[in-house]
Amino acid sequence: MTTPFDPATFIIAAAVVFGAYIIFGVTAFGAALFTVPVLSHLLPMEFVLPTCVLLDVVAALAVGARITRDADWTELRWMIPFSIVGAVVGVTLLVNLPQRAIMTALGAFLLIYAVYSLRQDGAPGRVSRVWAPFTGFIGGSMGTLLGIAAPPYAIYLARRLVDTGAYRATLSNMVIFSTTTRALVFLAGGLMLADRLTAFALLLPFALAGLGIGTRISKRVSRAQLLRVISVLLMLIGASLLARATGW
Repeated sequence: MTTPFDPATFIIAAAVVFGAYIIFGVTAFGAALFTVPVLSHLLPMEFVLPTCVLLDVVAALAVGARITRDADWTELRWMIPFSIVGAVVGVTLLVNLPQRAIMTALGAFLLIYAVYSLRQDGAPGRVSRVWAPFTGFIGGSMGTLLGIAAPPYAIYLARRLVDTGAYRATLSNMVIFSTTTRALVFLAGGLMLADRLTAFALLLPFALAGLGIGTRISKRVSRAQLLRVISVLLMLIGASLLARATGW
């Protein structure tokens, strides 16, 4: 099997994937917030996105399959159809927009999301379900365009579901659906090429190892504390991407 990585790139990619899926194991989402922006410094975005979405599909299935019974299916039924529309719009933009524009959008989003997360000191106020279709569309389009779909879902569901178990289960199932949809959209768009499938196979053991560790850590570490650390890291990654996109 011919590797799509040189040795140095593979070592960095494996380390990033391992660390990112520790985070996924704890929070039930978030790996792409690290894998996509960091790996986009090393590899083209059209290579990174399909590879990372395949890893997310496996991880989401591994986490979500155990907690599906607690999910709020009413919320899912409102979000899922619009996420499909968003995914199609996102992949259309992906093959037509220049890479610098995508990188700028990703960096800006990471900064905005990080600031939002850091400002959440207490329990967020409840919002109307009228936001569900909008959330589904934005998450779906961002998933295929930027490789990041879960944050809009997480923000919305945090303001809808009080029970932690229901929140985690509903988010996990939305991530399963969105990552699977994204993979199918990339396949239909001709982006699932042999080199991306090879990269997925090479990186999968590191993703599963990180996922296992993260799942164990989730039982011991405060989720709120971990999310604050993640927010700071996201700010740094977002700033780095914006700097690269603008040629600083």
